[in-house]
Amino acid sequence: MSRRGENIHKRKDGRWEGRLPILDEENKIIKYQSVYAHSYKEVKALMKQKQQQEPCQTKKKKTQITTMQILCEQWLQEIQVFVKQSTYARYKQIVNKHILSQIASLDVSKITNEQISLFIRDKITNGRLDGNGGLSPKTIQDIFTILKQILSYGYKKGYASHLDYDFIKLKAEQNHFSVFSVSEQTKLVLYLRNNLLLETLGILLCLYTGIRIGELCALTWNDIDMQNSVLHINKTLQRIQNTDKNINAKTRIVIDKPKSNKSIRDIPIPEFLWKLLFIHSQNYSKEAYFLTGKINQYTEPRVMQYKFKTHLEKAELADRNIHALRHTFATRAIEQKMDVKTLSEILGHSSVKFTLERYVYSSYDLKVQSMEKMATCF
Repeated sequence: MSRRGENIHKRKDGRWEGRLPILDEENKIIKYQSVYAHSYKEVKALMKQKQQQEPCQTKKKKTQITTMQILCEQWLQEIQVFVKQSTYARYKQIVNKHILSQIASLDVSKITNEQISLFIRDKITNGRLDGNGGLSPKTIQDIFTILKQILSYGYKKGYASHLDYDFIKLKAEQNHFSVFSVSEQTKLVLYLRNNLLLETLGILLCLYTGIRIGELCALTWNDIDMQNSVLHINKTLQRIQNTDKNINAKTRIVIDKPKSNKSIRDIPIPEFLWKLLFIHSQNYSKEAYFLTGKINQYTEPRVMQYKFKTHLEKAELADRNIHALRHTFATRAIEQKMDVKTLSEILGHSSVKFTLERYVYSSYDLKVQSMEKMATCF
C-alpha cells in the first residue's frame, strides 16, 4: 500500500517506487524523479540517501547574476523591508565601501574559501579607507558577518557555491571601557546640580538610568511619567547614511524604535532625580523634546556629545565619550549588589550574557573590598 504523505507506493510489477519532488525554478513548476527498490524500507532509504546528496532538489535557475556587484544589490533590495532604516544604511555603507570596492567584479559562482580568506586578511592589514593601516576588529567582524549573509543568500538562490568559513579566525576585540571613579562621579554630579540646564539634566539622567545617547536625544517630556516616577524608553534618534537617491544630502536624521525589542523598556526614576525633573516639567509641553524644550527642535547625538565634553572641561574632569555615563551606571549598579538580570533589563540588553560580557567588570576599589572579605575566612 502507498504510505500517505511519503510519495511511496508499490507498483503492479512488484517493485516499490518513491517519487522525489524537484522544483524547476526556471519554469516555476514541480517535477518528480522516481527511485525504485524491492521493498518499502529499501526505497525509503534510497530516497533519504538521494535527499542528502542533493538537499536542494532543484534545478539551478538560469540567472544573469554573475558578479558580486549584482548579488549585493539584490541582497540589499530584498532585506530592506525587514530591517530598521539605520541597520539598512549601515549594511549598505559596509557593502559599498568595504566589499564592492574590492570584489565587485568577482564571479559569484567561482568564489572560493581562499579568496574570502585573502579578502579578510587584506582588511586586517590595509582595510582603512584612508590607506593608513587595517580596520578595527569590530569593523572587520561586521564586514565578515555581512559578507557571509550575502554569500549564504547567493547559495540558497542557487547562484553561489557552499563555502566553509570555519578556518577564518578573527581576533576578538579588546573592550576598553571608560568609567568615572566614585570621586569623579561625585565631582561631576556636584557640577551638574550647580549648573542645571536641560542638557546637564540630560547628563544626570544618563548617569542614573543608563540610557543611550540616541535614546536621550529622542526623549520627549511625554515619555517621563511624573505620577509613577517612570521613564519610558521607546525610540532612538540617530544620524544615518542617506540611502534615498532622490535626496542630495549624504546623511539624515531618523527617529525609530530602539536597537531591539528589549530596548523598549520602563526605568524607575530615583527620587532625587524625579524632584529635579518635576520642577523642570512644569515649564514645557508634553510633546516637546526633553533636551530643547521645543516641539519641533531636537538635539542630535553629535551635538550632545560636544556639549558633554564641554561640561567635562568646565568641571575639570578628563575627556570621555558620553557612553562612559552608561558604563558608569552599570559599574555602580554592580557595586551596589544589583542583580545582573535587573541590570540587563534596565540597560535594554537583548540578553544577560551580553551584559556580563560587555558591562559587568570590577573596579579596583571593589577588588580591594572583595579581597578584604576573603581575609575574614582565615
